[in-house]
Amino acid sequence: MAILAKNKIKIFKKPKSLPFKNSEIIDWFNDILLINSIAGVQLNIIFVTLPEIQNMNRKFRKKDKPTDVITFSMVEGKFTQYSYDMLGDIYVCPDFIKAKDSKSVLRRLIHGLLHLLGNDHKGESDLKKFIILEEKYLKLIKLD
Repeated sequence: MAILAKNKIKIFKKPKSLPFKNSEIIDWFNDILLINSIAGVQLNIIFVTLPEIQNMNRKFRKKDKPTDVITFSMVEGKFTQYSYDMLGDIYVCPDFIKAKDSKSVLRRLIHGLLHLLGNDHKGESDLKKFIILEEKYLKLIKLD
């Protein structure tokens, strides 16, 4: 039996008002990575304010408005186990989501992780597949 390398998931600035612990987020992400046969990677989850996410959106996406999540991948295209150690960063803005429950915020975190794994939703069929994956992982962690 193969031994999988441990993932390094770091969480920064999580608001105390969110109803889940850092350790829960890390466990959920590890479960999703394991299902995708991914181990030994690093990623950062950074919680930001509305002004911070708007500044990032303006600077990197040329959209001068806040958004829910921005992902910066260190991987080009679909992730393969041997391509990189560092997957990237997920910036999420709970205030934009306007919900403090774990399902709404976690859905956006999963959304960011799916982008780090190389998934996209540029067309309608891609968006449907993306939503199916989000639902699959919410069910996995029993937040459907």
